[in-house]
Amino acid sequence: MEFDKFVIGFEALELGEYNYNFLVDDAFFNDLEYAEIQGGEVIVGAVLRKSERLSQMELNFEGKVAVPCDRCSEDVTLPVSFTESLIVKVGTEDNEDEGLLILDENDIEFDIRHYLYESISLSLPTRRIHSEDGDDKGCDEAILSMLNQDYEKENNDEDNIDPRWSALKNLK
Repeated sequence: MEFDKFVIGFEALELGEYNYNFLVDDAFFNDLEYAEIQGGEVIVGAVLRKSERLSQMELNFEGKVAVPCDRCSEDVTLPVSFTESLIVKVGTEDNEDEGLLILDENDIEFDIRHYLYESISLSLPTRRIHSEDGDDKGCDEAILSMLNQDYEKENNDEDNIDPRWSALKNLK
């Protein structure tokens, strides 16, 4: 399968339907300075329908990405599978809608990279941890044991509270 570049020449397109395939891979994520996603491979199929006033782009995301585990900080691989719709419009108004991309009247092309990254990031679960079952290797046991030792140490330190603060415990 041949993949397209992330910049779409909008002005050169005639009215009609256009198909695109984008590969969002390790190189894509490495180019972003602020990427929370460590790597992966997501194939994005896109259908752009251009009309006179606006264009609609249907995006289909399929693949996997690697992000740090919230528990042990080792990479965890998460599936990515969803569809999304994006409306591309030419105008000057401010854009507050996440499904709407407004191009300046002088723009002849648009770069879809940022939108693809945000879509993938927002599709991921808020709690990103290794699963306990399946073919996932699970959390790093060494890191978990260190965390448990620190937790136990903190709980044992509660007996050594500064007397000025311990008086506050009696206030209820």
